[in-house]
Amino acid sequence: MSTASIPATPPPAGSSLDEFSDKLSPMLVKELRQGLRAKTFVILFLALQALLGVVLLSAVGITSGSGDSGPSVSRVIFFFFAFAALVAQPLRGIGALHNEIKGQTIDLMVLTRLGAWRIVLGKWVAIVSQTSLLLVTIAPYLILRYFFGRMNLFAELNLLALIFLGSAVFTAITVGISAIPSILIRGLLPLGGAILIGSGIIEMTSGRDFEYLIKACALKETGSGWGLLAFVGAGVYFGWFALALGASMIAPMAENHSTVRRLFALLAMGFVGLVAHFAGFQIEETCLLLILFGTPAVIIALTEPFQLLPPICRPFLKFGTVGKVAGRFLYPGWPSGVLFTGLLIAVAGLVLYLLPDRRPAYGFHSNHHEMQVLVFSGLGMLILSALIVRLFVKKERNTFGVYLLSVVSLVAVAVAVTLIANETTDDSFLWWLAWIPTVQAPLMDWLPKAHWNELKATGLDPSSQPVNYTPLITTGIVTVSIYYAALLVFALRKFPAIRAVENEVPTPPADQP
Repeated sequence: MSTASIPATPPPAGSSLDEFSDKLSPMLVKELRQGLRAKTFVILFLALQALLGVVLLSAVGITSGSGDSGPSVSRVIFFFFAFAALVAQPLRGIGALHNEIKGQTIDLMVLTRLGAWRIVLGKWVAIVSQTSLLLVTIAPYLILRYFFGRMNLFAELNLLALIFLGSAVFTAITVGISAIPSILIRGLLPLGGAILIGSGIIEMTSGRDFEYLIKACALKETGSGWGLLAFVGAGVYFGWFALALGASMIAPMAENHSTVRRLFALLAMGFVGLVAHFAGFQIEETCLLLILFGTPAVIIALTEPFQLLPPICRPFLKFGTVGKVAGRFLYPGWPSGVLFTGLLIAVAGLVLYLLPDRRPAYGFHSNHHEMQVLVFSGLGMLILSALIVRLFVKKERNTFGVYLLSVVSLVAVAVAVTLIANETTDDSFLWWLAWIPTVQAPLMDWLPKAHWNELKATGLDPSSQPVNYTPLITTGIVTVSIYYAALLVFALRKFPAIRAVENEVPTPPADQP
């Protein structure tokens, strides 16, 4: 007796909602699947829902719609969501790229069609998508909070959006620096930032600070819209810059990520100038924005390893002499980064100079002396740290870590000198250490005391004459110029090597473009 064979039936096809679309990046799909199943996200998700549920039920039980508990409920909602979005979620990106490098899977990914940018974006979008899920799940609590009264709907929704943007930026920073080998940088820096952010959340959601924050998010005050635009622009800039740094660190040597990053930094300087012009920002506010936008670009440019290859030079050489000159500023590596730093400083100075009716007085007007001292002190610290790296580090590996160690050491020297000066009666010895840029900041506090004592000894009223900060600012300009000139000498020594790489680029035949 023969039995008929039963044909095998294919497995049931899943619906479109069961699987991710094929149009999505494989890296994003992989990270989303792993991230949504991770215990850290599941615990965070359930804890957030449980805490908010208990708080709202308690508020309903205590006040039967009296309206007095509305602001308190808002504080609690924003407190827990801000901690989840600004602290817990970004910290999950600390090992995003390092785990792939440690598992020796990053090289296999780069060899596929997944470029360095797609890998980094996949890691970042996966974490941000999980944060957006947390944002969506607190919507019911905001609807219930509406019935407690005294709710500024637009301001609170705006604050939620800003928290989400901040979470995306901090996540980009942790993912970007996770490719750095040093655990002190990729681990301690995000952890220290998380502690500062957490303390800020506690302070902002307690007392009257939360009410001021809600009023600021309502955008009813003059210039608040421009301030919001500057905040969003800074967030986009820092997020993109961090992701670009991570992509450049895992990309093959033949890929050029530095040129786009430096051009983006120059455009950011122009963006700050336009916002400051139309928003009516003062010199101090514009200076702070320029420092925030320019410092990451300067640090990365001065610490990039010098690994130039002919394929990187080829696009520049198509433009002849102009391309070669542009390459001296935009080629990857710290030698061109030194020239780029000078160009960036010049552009920032031009932005300040062109501000209408708020031009920096090069006679050092007393209204801007403190900002000028801090600017030259910080700029000197960045350049001197790069010079220390070139003097004592011969290999191109881990220059970023040595650079940060130099910055920390210079700051520690300034703190130690300040403590010693506070314990002595004669602080004039600070001038002997004025060649250290970070010591110039304590000198700024010493000058008013010396001015007061000098005029008081002569019987004059100290308030009748302004403090003369010109010697201190002149010292800052001189030290910055000397350190930059010395760093430029080191960079110029590498230019013959750049020309040698350019000469290796094959010249196309005359009949080809």
